Amino acid sequence: MLKRRYVKALRTATLGILATAALIWGAVDIVGVSGEALMGYLWISAQGVVLIVLGAIPFALLLRSLRGRK
Repeated sequence: MLKRRYVKALRTATLGILATAALIWGAVDIVGVSGEALMGYLWISAQGVVLIVLGAIPFALLLRSLRGRK
């Protein structure tokens, strides 16, 4: 049996992916945005998220090391 915490995390991730897919479908089908342009915007957004995460890693490590000294 899976732990409740794991099931909640898996459900949240699944719902997030489905919501993103619905937004993409709505943008392409209902609004009329071209698929190529939308994929370009998604790629730029993904790169921005990766840069933010990479920029936050040194600060997270610094905070973790400062907490360990106490």
